[in-house]
Amino acid sequence: MNPSTKTLFRTLLILNILIISLLLVGCVDTNQSTDGLNFQFTTLTGDTQELRDYYGTVLIVDLMGVNCQPCQRQMFELKKISENYSREQVNIISINVWVSQGETAQLTQELIQAYKDQVNIELDWTFGLDDTKATIGQKYAPEGVPTLFILDTRGNIYYTNVGYEEYSSLSEKINELV
Repeated sequence: MNPSTKTLFRTLLILNILIISLLLVGCVDTNQSTDGLNFQFTTLTGDTQELRDYYGTVLIVDLMGVNCQPCQRQMFELKKISENYSREQVNIISINVWVSQGETAQLTQELIQAYKDQVNIELDWTFGLDDTKATIGQKYAPEGVPTLFILDTRGNIYYTNVGYEEYSSLSEKINELV
């Protein structure tokens, strides 16, 4: 082999190795979401959970406040979701992001109990709390509450809405995912 052929051969070999390396770098575990919504929150019982604990089902994340009237109305629409979809299909998590404004686990629990006592509606999904610095609220609900996210089974944001939303609109979006 002459020197120019050796140089060309080495260049092509290095180029092929680089191309193969670049292709392998793009291989990822498709069960892990790289851009999905995930954060930690505290349940009303004091346990720490993450949104990723719920991946595998469609997930509705409801960022709310106890003393927010539109948030209270939103509970009726979320209850319809809870009644019409199994937990294997759809999970709901309502996070009180007004903890920094003095709302507590007790106030959130009292809201849940008021629905049960006053209108005979059991809010039977997971409720949680933001931290006292409003980390979740500032990042994910800067425009106000209620803020709703619908996540696909891998935690990717499929739909977002700020403000009250009716069941029919929510179920339409959910049906596109289940």
